[in-house]
Amino acid sequence: MYNTGKKVAEVIQEFKEALTRQGINTDKIILFGSHAQGTAGKYSDIDLVIISKDFTVMGFKQRCEVLGRAIAELMEPIEPLAYTPEEFENLPINSVVSNVINGNQNIIYL
Repeated sequence: MYNTGKKVAEVIQEFKEALTRQGINTDKIILFGSHAQGTAGKYSDIDLVIISKDFTVMGFKQRCEVLGRAIAELMEPIEPLAYTPEEFENLPINSVVSNVINGNQNIIYL
């Protein structure tokens, strides 16, 4: 299980704050994967879906750059996916992300 002395919820809050400092206000953060299911191993990363209206004006590359800067600031094992609210709501029902999000126990942070 992930362990650097911080709880996963603390890391998520710090990540949210790092995004805010870059002008990204999150509408919702969803924790999924092994940490949400309670099956995380020693080397498990923290899988997140970040939903923000601020991604609307950004292409894929710019979103990756913003997320990468926030990860670099924290130096934590975070694997984020970035969506606008509309993109997230319109994910194809059979997409990999949709299957992962709908098939697991997830924890939502606002």
